[in-house]
Amino acid sequence: MFEKYTLLCQDFLSIAEPFIDSDILNQLKCNYVHEIDSKRKLSQIKDLKMFMRLLEKRDIMSYSNVEPLWYISKKYIHKPDLESKLQDYESWLKAVSPLSLCNIYQSEVLVPSLASESICSECACNSMLSQLLIENSTKPFINSSQTLYCNSKQKEQYNLYKRRKLQEAVMLQVKDRLGRSWRDVARHLGITECEIDAVQSKYPYDSKEQSYEILKIYILQSDTEQWAISLIRALEKGRRRDIKELVEELILKSRNV
Repeated sequence: MFEKYTLLCQDFLSIAEPFIDSDILNQLKCNYVHEIDSKRKLSQIKDLKMFMRLLEKRDIMSYSNVEPLWYISKKYIHKPDLESKLQDYESWLKAVSPLSLCNIYQSEVLVPSLASESICSECACNSMLSQLLIENSTKPFINSSQTLYCNSKQKEQYNLYKRRKLQEAVMLQVKDRLGRSWRDVARHLGITECEIDAVQSKYPYDSKEQSYEILKIYILQSDTEQWAISLIRALEKGRRRDIKELVEELILKSRNV
């Protein structure tokens, strides 16, 4: 999910940037000034890419909310191909929404505790479903044929959704704390010196941006099953045990959801 969002932002920038001059950029700043709530941060924005990154930092824009992109597209760009990309992304997002990952087949009357969307959204595996059925076994059923199931494809989609959500949460927490340690941690993550130097050149005075960019590179290159273990080891080797413990806590919480 995160890769698809990243690709959307890249496509959006490639199409939209030529249309965003300094006057339009100032208009965008004024439009979001209350949500961003930082004149200092706004004054540092020099182009559309920096503006979009600030929207992400303020949680105004994310993989699950691309409304700002729609606003910019409709007000300033007016390119059908760009709106088509946004529409395709939102259609895809709805298709993999956690609420669509679990099918519930029930009779005329639903058991209240099993009818809620929250249970559906957290249905990740058959064992969880079995537990839910056990916990509700003492409650009256109108129809004993009432069943719940998640097929393998739906479980795979939901697991992907959970992993991307966790990765995004970890990246946002780590990049705000890594500071000057980002280069050492990057090396322990297996990032090449060439890539490290490129990030340094891209964001020469912003350690948070440097950290975030390195983490994005790592996540895109890492093994889907081992990414967290490797990150924890890299933080340990980089003498950032404080962040290591934070990542472990985030992972533990995600498993208990």
